[in-house]
Amino acid sequence: MILPSLVTAASYLIERLVQNAAYELEMDPAEFRSINFIQSDQFPYESATGLVYDSGDYETAMRKAMEMIGYDELRAEQAKAREEGRLIGIGMASFTEIVGAGPSRDYDIIGLKMFDSAELRVHPTGKAILKLGVKSQGQGHETTFAQIVAEELGIPATDIKVVEGDTDNTPYGLGTYASRSTPVAGAATSMVSRKLRDKARDIAAHMLEASADDLEWENGKFSVKGSPESSVSIQDIAFAAYTNHPEGMEAGLEGVHYYDPPNLTFPFGTYIVAVEIDAGTGQWKVNRMVAVDDCGVRINPMIVDGQIQGGLTEGYAMSNMQWMTFDEDGNCLTAHFDNYMIPTAWETPRFELGETITPSPHHPIGAKGVGESATVGSPAAYVNAIIDALHPMGVTNIDMPVLPDRVWQAIQEHSG
Repeated sequence: MILPSLVTAASYLIERLVQNAAYELEMDPAEFRSINFIQSDQFPYESATGLVYDSGDYETAMRKAMEMIGYDELRAEQAKAREEGRLIGIGMASFTEIVGAGPSRDYDIIGLKMFDSAELRVHPTGKAILKLGVKSQGQGHETTFAQIVAEELGIPATDIKVVEGDTDNTPYGLGTYASRSTPVAGAATSMVSRKLRDKARDIAAHMLEASADDLEWENGKFSVKGSPESSVSIQDIAFAAYTNHPEGMEAGLEGVHYYDPPNLTFPFGTYIVAVEIDAGTGQWKVNRMVAVDDCGVRINPMIVDGQIQGGLTEGYAMSNMQWMTFDEDGNCLTAHFDNYMIPTAWETPRFELGETITPSPHHPIGAKGVGESATVGSPAAYVNAIIDALHPMGVTNIDMPVLPDRVWQAIQEHSG
C-alpha cells in the first residue's frame, strides 16, 4: 500500500528539486513546470512506476493559481523589493495525490481485499437509511453520502439517515483513511442507489401501466415519455414496493453494493505562496497563499473547502513550527502540545481557494477524494517561497521546519 505520509514526502522532494532545477537553468519555476507537465491529452498516463494516472489538467490548475495571485505582478514587486533590500519570495508547488485504495487486485490488508460497501433501504414512508463500511472522523460523511443518495434517488437529504461504525449492523468494509471514503464508499453508495432506481423503474412501470422503456427519470420521479402528467414519485414507488409491487417481484426497496474500484484516483492542484523575511531575525510571514485544487466532482463544496483549509493549516505547521526532537538518551522532547506546536487562528495565514474540475473517468460520479491533498502539496510551496527569497544569496535549501534561527543562520552564512 502507498501510505499518505510517503506521498507527502515524495511530493515535497519532487517540488523542491523542480524549484532548484529551474534556478540552475535560469528559468521561471512556473514555466519550467509547464514544459514538464503531463499534458491533458496524454491521459490515462502510465508512469515509470506502473501507476496509471486516470485524468488530469495540471497546466490549467497552475495557470488559475497564477492568475488568482497575480503572479507577474508579484514577480515585479519582488524585483523592486530586492532593489530596496527586502526579502520577498514566491513559492509554488504542483502536486498529484494518489487515493482511493483498492483496487483489490493490487491492494489488500493482510489478505483482505480493499473494496468498500454501502447498504441502502428505502422505507414505505419514502425515507431511507444508508449503512456504510467506512467511518467518519469529522469529514462530514453524514452530509456527503446523504447527498449522493439524494442526487441519485431524489429523496431529500434530510430524509436519509447515515449509519457508520457499527460492525453489528453495517456491511463489511475496510474503513476510512488515505482519502478513500468518497472514492470507494461514495462510489458504492452511488451504485447501490442506482440498483434501487432500476428496481423503482419496474415498479413505476407497473403503477403507470406502461413499459419500463417508455419511462424517463427526472427530479425524483418517473414519468411516461411525452406525458409528464403521468408520473409517480420515488416516495410513491417506495410505498408500492411494500404494498403494490408487480407479481413475481421481490417486495421491498433495498440493496447492498460492494465496490471494487478499477483504479486509484488522482486529485491534483497547484499552490502558490508569497512570503517576506525579516533579515535581522529570520522570521518569515505569509503575505498571500493561493490554493487551487482539482478533486474531480465536488459533492459538497463547503465540506471540501473545510478539508482543504485544514490541510493547508497543517502544511503550514509542518513547514514552520512542528519538529520532533530528542535528547542524547533518545527521549522525545516534543511529546506534548505545549512544545510541539499546533497552529491557531493567530498564526495561520489566510487562504484563497480556487478549483478546477476534471472528473475521474472511472468513478460513478467523477469524484476523486481530497482529505489529504493540502497536506501533500502545501509544505513545499511554503519552503519554496522562503528559498526563492534567499536564492540570490546562494541559499538552495533549508530543512523543514524552517525555523527563524535556521533562516537567520542561512542568511549569515551567505551574506557578504
